[in-house]
Amino acid sequence: MSDKRKVATVIGNNKFVEGYVVERLVKAGYIVRVAVPKPSLVNTIRPFGNVGHITPLYCSVIEENTVIRAIEGADIVVNLSELAFGKNKSKLELYNVQAAQNIARICAAAGVKKFIHFSALGASSNSRSAYLASKKKSEDVVLQACSSAVILRTSIIFGPEDEFLNKLGNMASYFPVMPAYKVNTKLQPVYVGDVADAVMKVVQQSESAGKIYELAGPESYTNRELINWLVSWLRTDNNVSGLSLVLIRLMAFTLQFMPGAIMTPALLNMMEYDSVLSQKENGLLALGIVPKPLELIAPVYLYCYRSINDFTELKRLQRRIEQ
Repeated sequence: MSDKRKVATVIGNNKFVEGYVVERLVKAGYIVRVAVPKPSLVNTIRPFGNVGHITPLYCSVIEENTVIRAIEGADIVVNLSELAFGKNKSKLELYNVQAAQNIARICAAAGVKKFIHFSALGASSNSRSAYLASKKKSEDVVLQACSSAVILRTSIIFGPEDEFLNKLGNMASYFPVMPAYKVNTKLQPVYVGDVADAVMKVVQQSESAGKIYELAGPESYTNRELINWLVSWLRTDNNVSGLSLVLIRLMAFTLQFMPGAIMTPALLNMMEYDSVLSQKENGLLALGIVPKPLELIAPVYLYCYRSINDFTELKRLQRRIEQ
């Protein structure tokens, strides 16, 4: 067994995806630096490794010296940082494009063995979404600066700590009417555990260099279909109403300031643009991962929002996941 330490750097935004990636890297024997704007929040994931296996670092992607410090000596770099769903194009350019380019350039100069950059399904230079247009531009500049980089385009990511299904479930438990926003927009949510597994597959495969993988769940839904499924499973009997867009946006703006932030503009942004595979092959399948369906995973952590408690059904769902 080699005495050389394996070091990985995960650059992020203190989001829930980072914890799953860090956990798998630690299990694979890596010393992991978690480079984020708020290092104190990393304490929640430090139990994933033994003492010294997970090191939180302050890193602002627009402060190059902090990026260099985080990457120096790393074998693997995973870039999860982004400015999500903003309309300020100059800030999107700064955080999603220039910062990504700098990270890729530093990785190339430092001789990083594997650089993985996260993007989004629907990323396109022709997109009406300034966010999605910036993500496509970030892909281009990353591959120009580091030709061996691997791009992971993900759909909306769901999991126990997500701010997507949890907010919808919380909303269903409070409001008799569920605002169906952009009812025909298509989503193909992907499980966070599958995304983290994809990172590890890419780390292990030399043939992944320079490739773009699209990661999505096995099923696609319209916004209305997804909310109808949620309401049906929760048994809350909410009216899934197509309220006016102006009213829904006003609700989101107001509710974001209330305790728990049940509904936010960021949630609406996630549901505004299609987030489905553009290619026939799911990148998860290409990497040897069978994507887990939303209906199998989500009920276990959405159970707390259900109007009728049925612990027998919960145990049955947990057994299916363990199988």
